[in-house]
Order: sequence, then C-alpha cells, then structure tokens
Amino acid sequence: MRSRAKKSARHKGHEAYLRQAMMGDFFPEDIHLYRLDRHDFVIYVGGDPQQTGNTDNSDNGDEPGVEHNMADRFELNLSILGNLDPERPILVKMASCGGNWEEGMQMFGAILHAPNPITVLATKWARSMTSLIPLAADRFVIRPPAQYMYHRGTYAFDGLDEVADTVDIERRRATERMFRIYVARLKEQGMFSRRSEKAIREMLDENTRKKIDCWLSADEAKRWGFVDKVYDGKTSTLRITKKNTERRQRMIAVLRKNIRVEVFVS
Repeated sequence: MRSRAKKSARHKGHEAYLRQAMMGDFFPEDIHLYRLDRHDFVIYVGGDPQQTGNTDNSDNGDEPGVEHNMADRFELNLSILGNLDPERPILVKMASCGGNWEEGMQMFGAILHAPNPITVLATKWARSMTSLIPLAADRFVIRPPAQYMYHRGTYAFDGLDEVADTVDIERRRATERMFRIYVARLKEQGMFSRRSEKAIREMLDENTRKKIDCWLSADEAKRWGFVDKVYDGKTSTLRITKKNTERRQRMIAVLRKNIRVEVFVS
C-alpha cells in the first residue's frame, strides 16, 4: 500500500511539473504566431497574418477564412489547454469570414469533444461556416455590431464527369447536416422553439432561397435562438463555467444521424 501511495504521489508530482513546464515563459509572440494565450486560456480564431493572397473568399481581401491551417491549429490549441487544465473555462475569440465545410466541421467536432467548458465570442461577424462552428460551444456570445449570417453556402467542382454525381451526393449530405444543426439550435431555444422541427426547417429553407444570405443583428440572433447572449462588456460573466452536456449530446446525435440522399438516374 505504501509503495502504491508513493508511486501515486510521484505521478501527481510529475503531472504538476509537466503542466508548469507547458506554461513556460509568456511572450506576446505566442498569441500572434500560435493564436493561443496559455495564461488566460484564450484561443484566437481569425485571419492568419502569415497567410496572404491564398483565399477562396475574394470578397474579403486576403483573409483565408476557415481552412486546414486554422482547423489544425485550433484543435492543437484546444488540446494544449485541455492538458494544462481540463476543467478551466476556455474563451474562443472568433473573427473569421467563414470558409471550408470539412475544416469547419473538424473545429465543430473538436469543440464538442473538448473536456473544458467552451465559450465562443464572435467579435466581427458569425457568417457562413463561422455561423455553424459556435453552435457546438457551451455558450455562444456575439458582440455588437457583429452580425449573424446563415445561407446554403457556395459550391464548386472541377473534375471528371464520372465523379460529379458522387460529389453532388456529398454536397447534398453536407447541406442536410447543416440545416439539421441550425434546426437543433432553434428547437433548443428562442422564438421558434415551440415550432416543429419540420416547420423550422421549412422556414430556414424558404429564407435562404428568397434572401440567399440571411443576415441577423446581434439582438435578432439572440431572439431567434442562434446566440446565447449578446455581450454586455462584463468580462467576469462572459465565460461559461460548466459544460452544456445536453447541448453537446444533442449535436453529436445530429452528426451521427444517417442521411439518405436519393439518386436520380436518367
């Protein structure tokens, strides 16, 4: 018994040493290069200053939006903070124009499975892919004058004709999953929560077909139910302190639910 107790004590001491070592020295360069503030448990998500001229979002200058570098770095940063302290609340400051579906869903899944309570604060806007990513968080806060925008997204394909049908099936699956995520949030809370899932879906679908890009102010997004809170400037109450387990389980169920796509052959 004594031997086991000594080993356990040494193990805990080693873990504490490793956590302290991971904190290391703090320099502003850490935030700019790695988009991570280890001391305050803040992750920054936005245009990478080291990447210019490489973007699919031509209407947003050189901002690359959500792409593989952002997604991989975000997941690494979540892992680093989770290893330092799996219970300490994390704040994600998000200022991105949207971007790629696959990489965005990587970030969505990373949030759902992170051990820490996670708050996402949208500071510039939450649009397209970045209107979806925060819906995985335990709390989603938006700071005026930032706006919320959802749409069906854009799609481009370049390849063999034989592959086009297969790619289109995946496109339709992604669109269906996107709408299911939106519906799950609006069914959870907000002014449409008493409607059926079918009615909410029809409303969203009609809006995207009529308006294409559906913009909501910060307060409108809160009333609809997409956003949990409009930022009031109080940093002491900004971060959620406990995981929203029910929300996470609901979103995981949405991701795992089978999607059937009918294939029409002429």
